[in-house]
Amino acid sequence: MKISYKSFGCRVNQIELESIIEKFVAKGYSLSLDNYDIIIINSCCVTKKTEDEVLRFIRKERERNPNSKIILTGCLATVFKDEILKRFKDIVIYTNRNKNRIVKDFLGVEDEFFSVNGFYGKTRAFVKIQDGCNLRCSYCIVPFARDIMVSKPIESVIDEIRRLVANGYKEIVISGTRLGAYTYKDIKLKDLLKEIEKIKGNFRIRLSSLEPVEVEEELINILKNSERFCSYFHIPLQSASDNVLSSMKRPYTAKEFAQKVEMIRKNIKDVGIYLDVIVGYPTETDDDFKKTFRFIEDLKFSGLHVFTYSPRPFAKSFELKDLNPKIKKERSKAMHELDKKLRLKFANSMIGKTLDSISLSKKGEYTNLLTTNFINVFVKGDIPCGERLNIKITEVSSQVKGEIL
Repeated sequence: MKISYKSFGCRVNQIELESIIEKFVAKGYSLSLDNYDIIIINSCCVTKKTEDEVLRFIRKERERNPNSKIILTGCLATVFKDEILKRFKDIVIYTNRNKNRIVKDFLGVEDEFFSVNGFYGKTRAFVKIQDGCNLRCSYCIVPFARDIMVSKPIESVIDEIRRLVANGYKEIVISGTRLGAYTYKDIKLKDLLKEIEKIKGNFRIRLSSLEPVEVEEELINILKNSERFCSYFHIPLQSASDNVLSSMKRPYTAKEFAQKVEMIRKNIKDVGIYLDVIVGYPTETDDDFKKTFRFIEDLKFSGLHVFTYSPRPFAKSFELKDLNPKIKKERSKAMHELDKKLRLKFANSMIGKTLDSISLSKKGEYTNLLTTNFINVFVKGDIPCGERLNIKITEVSSQVKGEIL
C-alpha cells in the first residue's frame, strides 16, 4: 500500500502528521507523492488564504487520484466539517478531537499523544507536548478548532526526547498550541524543563513559542543557567498599540511586553527575540500601525513573522468592518521590509561572537547552519547534516557567512 501526506499551517500540525505517517511506514506502507492508495491531509484555517489553499489541494488530489482514499483532519476539518462533507462526499474526516484514532482505526496502533522517533528529511526533531488554547483572542479561530487543553505526560516527553537523542538528533524543538500552558497533573513547563535538562547527550532544546504572560522570571532563570537550551524566544506581540491589544483581547500592554523583553535580555546572553505581528486589524489606525512599527524598531527585535489580518468566522472580530485591502497590503509590505532590516542588524551585532550551531543542509560550496539564536549562517565546506559545532559570524551582506571554530 502506498501513502502520501500534506500538512498546512503550524508546527503542531506538522508534528502530528509526521507521527501518523511514521506509524504507517512502520506497518509496511511506502511513501509516494504521485500514485498512492491513501493521502492524509492535516489542515489549517487560521486565514482565509490557507483555507482556500487546503480546498484547492483536495480538489487537485481528487482529480489526480480519483480512486484513492482522502483522509482530512486538522483545524479546517474540525470547524467546517459539515461544509466540507457537502463539497467532497467521499472524503473521510477526523476532527482534532479524534485525529489520534487514525492510526488506531487503520493500523490498530495506540498513540494518544503523537510521539515521534525522528523527523523525515529534517536535521532537527520536533516534539508536541501540549494542545489547545483557551485565550479567545478576538481575531483567532484556533480556540474553536483546538478547544481542549491537554498536555503530554512528563514521562512520555522525557522518553521521546531520549529516543530522539539516541537516534542522533542534536536539536529538539518542543512545541504546543500554547506551549507555556503545559500542565500535566501539577507539573508545569518550568518543571518539565528541569527534567529535560538532566537528560544525557549532546543536544540542545529550543522552545517553539511562548505567550508574553507565560514568560516568567523562574522560567528565564532555568534557561539562563543551562547550556541545554537555545538562546531564543518567539513571542507573539501582535500589536504595540494598547487600543488594538485591548480590542484583540490580548492580556498585556505594550509596556508590560517591553518589560518582559528587558528581563530576557538582562539574563540571557546574545538572545534572539522574534515576534508575531498582525497588520491590518479592523481597529488599527495609521497611528496604531506607526506605534507598533516604532516599538519594534526601538526595541531592536531579531526578526518578525508578519501576518495580515484575515476575518475568521466565529472569532469576535468577525463582526468588525474589515480595513481596505490596499491599506493592509501597504502595512504588510512595510512590516516585511522591517523584518529584513532587523534580521540583518541582529546578525551584524553577532559578528565575531562564538555561537552554538546545527548544520541543516548543503547549498553549493556552502553548508547552511542554524545558530542557537536562530540566525542562518553559511560556512564554506561540506559539513554533514545534523552536526553541532561552534561557529563565528564573519560577514553580513545579502547572506550571513561564518567560519568553524
